[in-house]
Amino acid sequence: MKKVLLCAALLSLCACKSTDIRNITSSVSDIASIGSSTTTTTNSPSADYTHNQPQYSNESEDISAHRTGKTNKDYGVIRSITAEKNPKGMTMVRFVSFHLDSGAALESNQYLYSMDENGWMSKKSILTLDSRTKMLNSGEYYLKAHAKSGEFYTTGLLTLASGVTNVVTIDLE
Repeated sequence: MKKVLLCAALLSLCACKSTDIRNITSSVSDIASIGSSTTTTTNSPSADYTHNQPQYSNESEDISAHRTGKTNKDYGVIRSITAEKNPKGMTMVRFVSFHLDSGAALESNQYLYSMDENGWMSKKSILTLDSRTKMLNSGEYYLKAHAKSGEFYTTGLLTLASGVTNVVTIDLE
């Protein structure tokens, strides 16, 4: 406290505006109060301290396309789903696969797991090979696609329209 009064007295002798003196004295008193509050030490951790979780991870997720279950995050990109008329009027699906970084065409196998209205995933998958057309029911599916060469995947939800050939373009990551 003596330091605060000494600083205030010295500043009053200088040719400063009263608002400058008020700002300086409040800053000095704040600094003095910080110093006095840190003089007491305890060995217990502070209750107010929380450690932020890092925004990065060095862990990888094991993706098994043929096993039922969603991944922790969606991999790759389901770019577009276009509908083409087919002569049979049945619901069909065909996949066109590309590499996410280079844009090069890739051959991949896709596993589709049907989803019910409550969000539950079917245990049985529907396998589509390469870019062959597959006949199936319309509705919502969870997709797990795996490239034939390399460890590249696409996962995520997609909805297939009824009575047309759904052409799904995916980028594998």
